[in-house]
Amino acid sequence: MRIRAKLLLLLVVLMAIGLGVYINKRYSLEKRYASVPEKKHKNEVLRIGIIGDSWAAGTSLDTIMTDEFLRHHIKTEIISFGEPEAKTKDIYDNLYASPGTPYSSSEILHHNLDYCVILAGTSDASGEMGAKFYAYYCSLIIDDLLKDKIEPVFVTMPYFGFKESTDSLDILKKVRNEVSSLIIDNGSTGSLDDYRKQINEVLKDTHLQDSAIVVPFNLVCDNYQKHKILYRNNSHLSIAGKQKMGKIIVEYILDKIHKNNSQTQPTGIGTPIIASSGEQAGSRRSGVKL
Repeated sequence: MRIRAKLLLLLVVLMAIGLGVYINKRYSLEKRYASVPEKKHKNEVLRIGIIGDSWAAGTSLDTIMTDEFLRHHIKTEIISFGEPEAKTKDIYDNLYASPGTPYSSSEILHHNLDYCVILAGTSDASGEMGAKFYAYYCSLIIDDLLKDKIEPVFVTMPYFGFKESTDSLDILKKVRNEVSSLIIDNGSTGSLDDYRKQINEVLKDTHLQDSAIVVPFNLVCDNYQKHKILYRNNSHLSIAGKQKMGKIIVEYILDKIHKNNSQTQPTGIGTPIIASSGEQAGSRRSGVKL
């Protein structure tokens, strides 16, 4: 009887340790990666990257943006990397994952990019990761791109079927999220506005909003329930939704190019000229966590 009790106690302890390790790995705010920027050089076309969760996966958005730039007589080279259900932490880690690793987006830091579009947030919100978690990793992604002389194009937290997504979680995931919120304070998980407010505060406090292109998603859609034609399901845009978002992203990039071209350019760092082609720059880094 005593042996059974000891074994049961040991099992409970091991399960508690395992749960603690899992929660820490899933929700913790890890240290950033160290990096060494590469020397810049000019390109003959405008180079753009796209990173994110499933919203960045596939080829539809990059094709939409390529076609939209061509309407303005600008040739582009666009590369995209998306991981379905990836949280912002995963998106950040993917930037430094070894080439060949599933979902590695390390090429973003090695492709001499001018701009990089960041599509993230739906998986954080539906997974109830917390507003602080979301804002922390978004700020790391933005800051690291800037250090590589890649201009971030940050699309704010999308409107989507948030309630439907969280209500559809199975009981185990709901319990996991409740327990995790008691152990780790990663900020509010109650509404999409909480996530938006948190990232706005972080971008303002760190002055990152002054160096990044911030695209408000409400220009694409400001009410999921009223504009479901823009959505394929409660968590993903339809082709119509992607076309609208792609066009708005391109408009913001074009506006920034116009502003850059109206200013004096530092020697050695080119800003794309609006003509038949653009000029740009990118950089490389090797990643080791500090």
